[in-house]
Amino acid sequence: MTTILETERLYLRAFIYEDAVHLYEMNNDPDVIKYTGDSAFKNLKEAQGFISEYIRLRTTASIKASLKVSLARYAVIRKEDNVFLGWCGLKLHKEKGAVDIGFRFYKKHWKQGYATESAKACIAYAFSDLQLPFLVAHAHVDNLQSRKILEKCNMKNIRQINYDDQPSILYRLDNEDYSLREIAAQDTWPVRHPVLRAGRPIEDVYMEADEQASTFHLGMYHNNSIVGVASFMEDTHEEFTGIQTRLRGMAVLPEYRNKGIAAQILKKGEEILKERERTILWFNARTVALDFYKNLGYKLIGEEFDIPQVGPHVRMKKDLL
Repeated sequence: MTTILETERLYLRAFIYEDAVHLYEMNNDPDVIKYTGDSAFKNLKEAQGFISEYIRLRTTASIKASLKVSLARYAVIRKEDNVFLGWCGLKLHKEKGAVDIGFRFYKKHWKQGYATESAKACIAYAFSDLQLPFLVAHAHVDNLQSRKILEKCNMKNIRQINYDDQPSILYRLDNEDYSLREIAAQDTWPVRHPVLRAGRPIEDVYMEADEQASTFHLGMYHNNSIVGVASFMEDTHEEFTGIQTRLRGMAVLPEYRNKGIAAQILKKGEEILKERERTILWFNARTVALDFYKNLGYKLIGEEFDIPQVGPHVRMKKDLL
């Protein structure tokens, strides 16, 4: 069994098949799942099927990512007696461009600091080892104990949302090793070139509108190294009306993908455009990124088309105001 993390009193490891009985028992306690939106397992066999599939998916994800362990929920075990206390860990919401932290423990182990201790360890792991730029969490508005734990972990109450059809509080914690800021056009090239123009001359990354006064560029930095970029340029398309801006050169270095960086850059760009009273953001998106943009509220316009030397694209847009 692989130990992922250790704390003073605990170790966190990958789930094993034998943990199914614990998931079954926890989810059959009404107090444990009161605010989660989950249902009790019908029987132990159903819990065994659930954990078998979870282990299979996690193993596949780890192999694809070339990682020993991918983002996952982990079993929380007490060191002194190897007792299974509950689980804590990370989950990628790819459609939202975010990773969340969650936890669940047997009721008999509540209010002993285990959830806080394991959650803090997972946060440190997410920021230092996995280099995630931020984490989110969700807690039912009435789940005061879970909310208290998240606040002990320095997560900030962002706003009330509807999560899994329940009134919930969205929490967020940013990794201080990352910063998002406006940059010069040439600062985008170290990311634009290997991601968007690989194998072509460096000059091919230049765009005529790069230096226009109305253009702005955003860059995400990790420990002062640029890892993601996007450019926002005044441009009009005959199919659209309104005050238009075009997104170009959106790119994230391969080793920093699936961390929510592109979504953060895009959302920051939208905020700036709204402040400038721009009404439409549109762009030509690579077809492989179609679902990503759809999940951020962008609409597909027209049919697929090909851009020479680049590949298949679709046109997309969002009304900002």
